[in-house]
Amino acid sequence: MPHQSEGLKLKIAHYRVPCQGEGVQLCYLVSKNGGETEFFYDQIEGFAYEWGYNYEIAVEKIKIGEPMADASSFSYRLKKQISKKKVSTDLRFELPLLVDNYRLVESDGKNCLYFGRVRISTGAISCESLAGGQIGVFQHTDGGLRLVEMR
Repeated sequence: MPHQSEGLKLKIAHYRVPCQGEGVQLCYLVSKNGGETEFFYDQIEGFAYEWGYNYEIAVEKIKIGEPMADASSFSYRLKKQISKKKVSTDLRFELPLLVDNYRLVESDGKNCLYFGRVRISTGAISCESLAGGQIGVFQHTDGGLRLVEMR
């Protein structure tokens, strides 16, 4: 039986947010074909995402015949990157620092990391203090994120 597929255009935000599927993970913030912004839980094969850029991409959405338990019944493959636009370093955005008692900030001994992946410049605030917060306001830097304030 041939796989069913359809083309979609996705606009992807310049940062990823924690979301809950099987566990806490990072999701893309997307609008599909010009619709409302929503969490996008799946991976996109062939898409090299970088924090700090807004994207518009065309993907192929492929129906999976027999998905694994609790897995998506679709896979997504990049067909074309339509645009990649760097956002202003002045742009501020909020990220939760805690989701259901799961701390999203940790230290690798040298740097604070968001979700174990994205380096955070914290200024005078320690990783431990940041990890104990609820919400951080950030800006993009070349190497990751810069903490502007904690709430």
